Amino acid sequence: MDDLQVLGVICILGITCYAMRAGGYVLAASMRDDGIAARFLRLAPGNLFIAFIVGGCLSGGLAGLVGTMVALVTMAITAREWAALGAGFGAALAASSIGL
Repeated sequence: MDDLQVLGVICILGITCYAMRAGGYVLAASMRDDGIAARFLRLAPGNLFIAFIVGGCLSGGLAGLVGTMVALVTMAITAREWAALGAGFGAALAASSIGL
């Protein structure tokens, strides 16, 4: 493959990416706020976040589970993200250091 073919492929890829992005903006702008697609897209970030968190907690073993529980309890009590994250990471580190 010579350089012109590589440059052509890169240009086609770039045009395709910008067309898809522009199409997404146009589609999102034309979507009704109370439609089912809009409601689904509003729920998607939370679902994805929970899926990542659950996967991370389960892969961390017992130490990850302890850290998660401490973070959840701290968040429920203080309603502060920084406190929950600090307490959760600290508890997971402590649990890991004692061999859990």
